[in-house]
Amino acid sequence: MKSHCLLISPPGEVNVFPRGIMEIATFLNAQGHRVDVLPLSHYYKTKYRTDESGYILGGVDPKEFHDILMDALQTLDPGVIGVSNIYTSDFPNCMEIVRICKQIKPEIFTIMGGQNVSFLDGEALAEPALDMVARGEGEWTLLEILNNLQRGGDLTTIPGTSVRVAGRIKRNPSRPLGDLDELLPIDFGLLPKAYVQAAHINGILHRGCAYHCRYCVEKQFWRHPRPYRVEKTVSEMLALQNDYKTQMVGFEESMLDMRHKPFFNLMDAMKIAGIRVPRDFSMTTRIDTVTDDGIRKLKENDIYILCIGIENFSPRVLQLMNKKQNLAAITAGCRKLRDAGIWLNTYWLIGHPGDTPQEAAQTHAKFKDFCERRLISSGHAFIFVPYPGTDFFDHPEQYGIRITCYEWEKWQRWTEEPVSYLDEFPAADIEKAWLDAMLMLKNYRRLNGYLFKTASGAGERTEIS
Repeated sequence: MKSHCLLISPPGEVNVFPRGIMEIATFLNAQGHRVDVLPLSHYYKTKYRTDESGYILGGVDPKEFHDILMDALQTLDPGVIGVSNIYTSDFPNCMEIVRICKQIKPEIFTIMGGQNVSFLDGEALAEPALDMVARGEGEWTLLEILNNLQRGGDLTTIPGTSVRVAGRIKRNPSRPLGDLDELLPIDFGLLPKAYVQAAHINGILHRGCAYHCRYCVEKQFWRHPRPYRVEKTVSEMLALQNDYKTQMVGFEESMLDMRHKPFFNLMDAMKIAGIRVPRDFSMTTRIDTVTDDGIRKLKENDIYILCIGIENFSPRVLQLMNKKQNLAAITAGCRKLRDAGIWLNTYWLIGHPGDTPQEAAQTHAKFKDFCERRLISSGHAFIFVPYPGTDFFDHPEQYGIRITCYEWEKWQRWTEEPVSYLDEFPAADIEKAWLDAMLMLKNYRRLNGYLFKTASGAGERTEIS
């Protein structure tokens, strides 16, 4: 079978860079396979409505969906398609992509991978149009799949895959983690130049996370953290800066620790390479990793915005999250950032196990206090979702969780209506607490200004909205 592969990112979010499949495509092309990439959202002409994160609301036009895939399959003529399903809310669209591709070209071999489908592989393979699920890290699994397709090898025993055999789902053993040093800097030339220039591209320095927050699937998917080579990240930043006249918008990962050597190596390498960052460049980290030395390194690279998941102020909720942080650490970190002139954008999770209307009211009051004291510059509140891959999804009854909706498109972080509630926290109360939180945070975000520093030391006041 022809091993030419087309990797497809679903249309759920506009201008969100498909880093996962781009790393896979770059790797596979370097191994001698032909792999193309199709970012579906780039090709939509129909006007669509999005929320503030760029997530498409109300779905997309099904005819245009079909026409874009038809054109791609006829033009590129791949023997294999791989669909990236990272987010639970994209699962229905990903399945529809597979169905359409199989309808257009029945002989095509269909694969789906990504964080979400790795945990919903059984449900995915109930769809006859899907031939295989690649679970976990994709590069080395997909390499073996393409090699076997090319030489007619066995496709039913490949580690890290789930397949149908004799009408039953066969879940092969997990694949050992690969060596990240084998991965080259991303080849942005696999995408249309206009898409790269418009995309919100974040850098990452690790796969996986050393922390084990129960609401997150990082541990289950990546197993343990591994760093990329700093040179890979800096090379990608230079390619965007020099070849595309654009920049990364930040570093977004679960454990960029401001106390550890990889962070300092990255900051030094960026400085030496002459990397310029946009004024709204941000970095995601944990509040308990904030240090004076780390802040100094940020400022050396003109980075003045941090995004941090404080999540909650309730000791009861933090314990059930396994967050391993307390009020003293949160306060100390926020104060350090405020005094250093760093804009702190925070995340707040409402309706997590352990939460109640009373706990939520106390957390609301504490967030309000932090905003008034400028310990927080801006924030977003989210409604808890018990995502597949977490113990909350597998055993909801043990945590007093009542899942009320399995319409996957509603299982997204920007949801405005709960897909579950708690025995001690009814859905209507969760929704009200979320609305109150969003209103409060929105008001403080409008009031706050941010002094953007420039390389010359001058600054101007503007508003983050």
